[in-house]
Amino acid sequence: MGIKRVDLRAFWPAPTVGVASLLAVLCAWAGVSLAGNLDNAPDGAPLVEYLVDLSSPQTQTIDVTMILRGGREVWGAELDVAMPVWRPGRYQILDLAGGIQSIGAVDDRGRALHMRKFDRATWRIDAQDASEVRVTYRLYCNSLGDRTRHVDSTHAFLSGSAVFLYNQKMRHMPLRVTLDAPEGWRVACGLRSAGSSERTLLAPDYDVLVDSPIEIGMIEVLAFEADGKPHEIAIWASGAGGVTYDPERLIEDFKKIVDECVAIFGDTPYDRYVFLLHITLGAGGGTEHLNSTIMQTGPTVFDSGKSYRGFLGLVAHEFFHTWNVKQLRPEGLVPYDYQRENYTDLLWVAEGTTSYYDDLIPARVGLVKESDYLDTLNGQIGSYLNAPGRSVQSLEMSSFDSWIKFNKPAADSPNTTVSFYTVGAVASFVLDMEIRRRTENTQNLDEMLRALYRRYPLSGGGFSSADMIALIEEETGLDWQAWFDSHIFGTEPMDVEGALAVLGLEMVLEPPKPEKDAPKPARERVTKPYVGIRVSDAGGLARVSNVLTDGPAFEAGIIPGDEIIAINDVRVRASDFDAKIDLLDSGDEAKITLLRRDELRTIGIMLAERPAGSRKIKKLKEATELQRAAFDSWLKKPAKELGEADEDEKKTGDDEKLDSE
Repeated sequence: MGIKRVDLRAFWPAPTVGVASLLAVLCAWAGVSLAGNLDNAPDGAPLVEYLVDLSSPQTQTIDVTMILRGGREVWGAELDVAMPVWRPGRYQILDLAGGIQSIGAVDDRGRALHMRKFDRATWRIDAQDASEVRVTYRLYCNSLGDRTRHVDSTHAFLSGSAVFLYNQKMRHMPLRVTLDAPEGWRVACGLRSAGSSERTLLAPDYDVLVDSPIEIGMIEVLAFEADGKPHEIAIWASGAGGVTYDPERLIEDFKKIVDECVAIFGDTPYDRYVFLLHITLGAGGGTEHLNSTIMQTGPTVFDSGKSYRGFLGLVAHEFFHTWNVKQLRPEGLVPYDYQRENYTDLLWVAEGTTSYYDDLIPARVGLVKESDYLDTLNGQIGSYLNAPGRSVQSLEMSSFDSWIKFNKPAADSPNTTVSFYTVGAVASFVLDMEIRRRTENTQNLDEMLRALYRRYPLSGGGFSSADMIALIEEETGLDWQAWFDSHIFGTEPMDVEGALAVLGLEMVLEPPKPEKDAPKPARERVTKPYVGIRVSDAGGLARVSNVLTDGPAFEAGIIPGDEIIAINDVRVRASDFDAKIDLLDSGDEAKITLLRRDELRTIGIMLAERPAGSRKIKKLKEATELQRAAFDSWLKKPAKELGEADEDEKKTGDDEKLDSE
């Protein structure tokens, strides 16, 4: 496989063209005909159309014209146009309309129409007797990290909910989008093109447009086939220097992930799939869409085995969403209400179950070593066990409160909340193992998800928690209400050790590895002091970010915002805070000197204790045949003869190809 180095300077364009006259552009676009069975005006044009002027991308602004045809009999007595206040995949209210710099409307004869804004994202147009209304607005596009809209001299990324206004009464009508962009720019999008023009895109309705982000610019497109259908990886790279990656390896690894997801759910709910990939400094994360995804990562992701494993997890996460949330969708998210919060108590399934599989899938298909995956699972379980909030907030409420709390963490969030991503992943693992345990490994979570996907298609209006419980009970013939009452609707601790035992695994506490020159008492330490404080750097001081309710600092009265200066009269900084605490002994009293609103204070804390060392998941030496079979079916390993050693146990540390390339 050949390694490809992309010189990002090749993506820097020649001097951009001047700003085209919007009137000239509109006249040129007016002659474009629409192929397909769309709802058409008398002249053959669609009733809803968007014209996007990208001719001056260096300004990070675009001009969008929305054309509405049909008159009062189509849009009614009042013509309202709105920008959504959130985008699918991010459960947070956003100020997307705030990027509109100017806006105006004219009728089919060019007469200006009065517009007034009557809420944060909606305009009402006095359309009078017009048969056609054109709304033209200039949009500022400089939001890359939240994956909404970004335009510069090398590309444009347009997520529909952050770019296109809509009329609620015309929301379900077919539409057309025409792009006017610099010469040489390529288009990548899940929408189909009109005829031979890739710059004219068709959507059956606004909901599909919103869930089909558009990438156009200086991009490279890699193509492969899976499950008999075309797939594309469209790569935009930006920044100084270059990015080194192996196109053949990307295709091979992406295809393995696609194949495993198809094996889980049984089919592909799309005709073509597009992976949009941004590679640039400081980038990270991804967002799922109907038949595409947008993923972001840094330029060095391909240089490190650990980083690349994380990237593969991102690929698996976003692609798994193609079924779990884009098709199998919880009640409350069907249909989308673009102007308000869409509450659901099932984000622990939509996001948490996806987070469970996003690490499991690369391990199943051989892209991640078994031991590395177990370390990842160990980290997720550790996050759950160390979260004070797990005894306060249920996964049901964590899901529902996503719009309120998840993207607005407070100082007390660790004490009162849990993540429907991380804890949802742990709950999905425990549920998977409980299904395997109760059915003697004849059934599993893969099968439950496939059955849910088939029974509750997107057209059916979504599924509820009761639906999920009823289906699992039907499939297994067992009662599951009590388990959900305890661990999903309630805050009873989950039996993670029992779940691991199903697979012949156990969680052990490994003692710390002492430094060679450490004093003997330190080398023999079995516990370590615990204070329950998280700090961040504040100009050389250790500013308290969180005070955990399971630690002595909470009862002693230390609060978020305190700036710790010294411990036992010895200067401390954020960078060495934990190390200074570790030098103390459990049960001792520590004198904490701090500033609170510029007032010097001293607070005494009686240090608690935690076991020294770290948790680690290991295989039982005397696993039963059923446990070994469960482990192998979980990771989809080939069946082995009884007593045959695991491949992972035969390997040495020199054969980890991901790290060596």
